[in-house]
Amino acid sequence: MSRQTESVDLDKNAEEPLTKQEIGVLRDHFRFLREHRKDLRLKVNANEDLLLNGAREPVHRGVCHHLLAKVQRRNVLAAVERLEPARAARLLAGVIRFSSELEYVLLFLENVKRSSSPAEATAALFQGLQRIEFDKVSSAQMRRVLELMTELFDAKERPALLLGMLESASFRDAFDKSTADLPDALSHLVLPLRAAQAVILHGEPNTFDSNTLSDGVNLLLDLDSKILLRHSAEVRQRLFHFGLQSCAAPQHRLHERLKMLLRHFPTSDPKRAERGIALARHFIAANSDAAARQLLQTLVREYPDFDIPALWIEFLDAERFDRIVLLAQPADRMDALGQHARRAGIWLKTMQPVWVQIARPEGVTNHEETLGLMCELAVPGVASVLESGATNEGEPYFVVANSGESLDRALTEDAGLELGPALRVGYEAVGLLNALAAVGVRLPDVDLGRFTLDRSGALLLTDLAGARRIESDARGGFHFELARSFCTEVLDRVRRDLVGVEVKSVVSDSKSCAELASGLSRCRG
Repeated sequence: MSRQTESVDLDKNAEEPLTKQEIGVLRDHFRFLREHRKDLRLKVNANEDLLLNGAREPVHRGVCHHLLAKVQRRNVLAAVERLEPARAARLLAGVIRFSSELEYVLLFLENVKRSSSPAEATAALFQGLQRIEFDKVSSAQMRRVLELMTELFDAKERPALLLGMLESASFRDAFDKSTADLPDALSHLVLPLRAAQAVILHGEPNTFDSNTLSDGVNLLLDLDSKILLRHSAEVRQRLFHFGLQSCAAPQHRLHERLKMLLRHFPTSDPKRAERGIALARHFIAANSDAAARQLLQTLVREYPDFDIPALWIEFLDAERFDRIVLLAQPADRMDALGQHARRAGIWLKTMQPVWVQIARPEGVTNHEETLGLMCELAVPGVASVLESGATNEGEPYFVVANSGESLDRALTEDAGLELGPALRVGYEAVGLLNALAAVGVRLPDVDLGRFTLDRSGALLLTDLAGARRIESDARGGFHFELARSFCTEVLDRVRRDLVGVEVKSVVSDSKSCAELASGLSRCRG
């Protein structure tokens, strides 16, 4: 393992030139040696004396290494014996920055424990532990390191310290061998931090369960901003991405951390606007509308050609029922039986299009019956109720997804569907009607206005007005004629292709939903 003093590599060839960064670090080390020259009983030659006093620049790697090596173990231990704990800790903090002796680290921790300012030890300890070859450390020494870490550093400091140490392969190996002896204060941090280290810091595939990674992401987001911002843009992008998924509760404590990460992506970054919208969506879903509005207004100023932020501000200002935005158009839609108003809207929780069905006063009973029926169903292809409640005027309403365009419109506009998609629609409608019959739900008709096509072309039944509970029929017999009439109408409105005789025969000659579905499947190829 390569041993480094902050950014000075002790394993490089003595003749290899020093970098500017290494020269700066060595100046700090030599300044420390000058201040503690007497304590360490350091014996130097004239050239080394000039280096200690800053009269000569560190330029030769071998000379500098030789000077650092003059700090002898017996002199360090003797100085620690003589000095009071706080001064001994400061001396050892300087020594462990360029030494790989675990004994110094343990002495340092012991003296910090006895002194009054353990918080000052974090940086020195981290740098010292990074250079230890833990594969040569005994189990007893490792246990003592871990015990002192928990005694000296509070719960907020431990994740950063432990995460940094896990970057060392030898520490990880020694750590894994000591897991049975881990203090309770560290044991609950291990797996989450290992998950965050692998997935966020190193971009590896996630092999951990969702809760473990989520806990690790939260631990990362809890770290000091300066620590987070030292990571590469790629690491911060991954942290932002997984942070959005992990942080969902209203007024979540990590909201400010996500905003901080976003602020430090440059406006020139082509993905920054998308991340801003993702965070605004997160705030809206978490009922943090004020934070969302502020962020959206910033995005409007920064990206004037990006339409979504201004549109979402309009949504926040529009007429709405709680988290349901009511769109102005279309405003005159009715359900399939013409009994209740259906308004197009946006569900702020997911920003998805929805239908809002609002009961007329004279039809509240059948509105409630439809709502109850839809809430009981779990049939593929039947829209689920997303939300329900009452308007300010006391009118009951419920909300279902409206993830595409109406089937009637899809069959009418731009010469309708091609034959392949039309056969798919027919096949899915037959299966849906058969499934409803099997659970004992009967539709009064198959008006095309009841159905929508999502973006993938899948069929969705969004309007169950007039549906009733009856005795179930696993073979779908009471829906067979509706299924056949539905397929006939859809195929009659195919304009881009000619519907072959074999397809028409399947619809006219089938005797059951199963036979009709099988025939349509064969025609689809």
